[in-house]
Amino acid sequence: MKRMLFIMTYSFIVLGIYAFGKTQETEQLSVALNTQYSKSISDASQKLGELEESVKKSLLFEDEKSSAKEREDVWRLSSDIKASIGALPVNEGFSTSWMNYLGRLGNYAKESTEQGNKDDYYAVMKRASDNLDELSSEWQVATADLLSGDMTMKHWENKLGSNIENEGNWGKMGASIKQYGETVFPLTASESDAQKKKELRNIKDQKISEDEAVQRFKKLLPDVSNDVIAAEPSRKGAPYPFYHIRFSENSSIGYIDITQKGGHILSYLVERRMGKPTKSYEELKKMAAEFLDKADYKDVVLEESRENDVAWHFVFVRVNPENNAKVFSDPIHIKMAKDNGEVLGMDTSEYIRKETLKPQPIRDVNWEEFFRPGVKVMEEELAYVENEQLEQRLAHYLTVVSNDKKPETYKIVVDTDTLEVIKTEKQ
Repeated sequence: MKRMLFIMTYSFIVLGIYAFGKTQETEQLSVALNTQYSKSISDASQKLGELEESVKKSLLFEDEKSSAKEREDVWRLSSDIKASIGALPVNEGFSTSWMNYLGRLGNYAKESTEQGNKDDYYAVMKRASDNLDELSSEWQVATADLLSGDMTMKHWENKLGSNIENEGNWGKMGASIKQYGETVFPLTASESDAQKKKELRNIKDQKISEDEAVQRFKKLLPDVSNDVIAAEPSRKGAPYPFYHIRFSENSSIGYIDITQKGGHILSYLVERRMGKPTKSYEELKKMAAEFLDKADYKDVVLEESRENDVAWHFVFVRVNPENNAKVFSDPIHIKMAKDNGEVLGMDTSEYIRKETLKPQPIRDVNWEEFFRPGVKVMEEELAYVENEQLEQRLAHYLTVVSNDKKPETYKIVVDTDTLEVIKTEKQ
């Protein structure tokens, strides 16, 4: 009995010490996070004021050079405030809108310094200045009681999170920022094109029925389409509505997705046991090209190929008929089995979202003067590539060999109009 009493007493003491230790750890963590959150709020408040001031200063000068420092400060302070906000468990709606607005503001200031119209800059930044004045007032209201330094973690969570009590301040501010972003920084032409591409708005083809999709599947792939398990439309709201068809044939199982508009193969995949390789690379390349032609993908050429133990993976890209330029943003991926040449997989999602290509001049260029002495251009083609502004640019697609002791091969992409080097990639 005494032994049992001793064990119970000892256990209570140990548990008490453990609980006390955990309480101390929790309090220390709370103090540390309290300090961190307070500092982030303070930094964001201070730099928001500095950002507003820098925007106003940049509007004092007529030319870009005179306001270069202020524009650089706008870019830097925007990034700093994003970092401070990112360290807070703040309302998600507000955080998303605020991060987007700051990013667009900073990037606009930086890019307009390098290239931009001074009148456009003044008009945009004048509106941004007015917005920041309003946002500073709303920020002060939302953070008025967050700098006391003695709040509990629960208090921080309630004040910064998406709770009913504080939804008004953050929700209102998030809505304001979103409205300002859409007004001051509307979507650029390239961003608008990217959005249209994502949602497949450019597809003009007629809609086909579910039965027509199944019949198309059987025509293109008769060897595996004899036993269709199920066919169903994609979920409501899909950016590109399609029919999802599942099948099973002997030891093979798989699916094919066919777009409702036009009946294009969106993706295809089959899984089965693989036999011993019998088909050569050249045979499989020819079979892949023939299948794509049969599937009405007639304007593509092979650009890249790679292999594994059981299959060859080919990448075809669309060719613009007007200038024979490859469109790298419009590829088709197709995988061919080495044992019998069967199509094992296919992805055309990027191809069917065809890029909108604009006319572009091709300036004369002397590559011997463009590159260092001894650098040789081994191959030259035309291609459309996407630059940092998400614009499709016509470019010289060059295969270049360096003049080092150990020559290296590079793929270099040069804009045909501006002669800007868009990309350099070592092979």
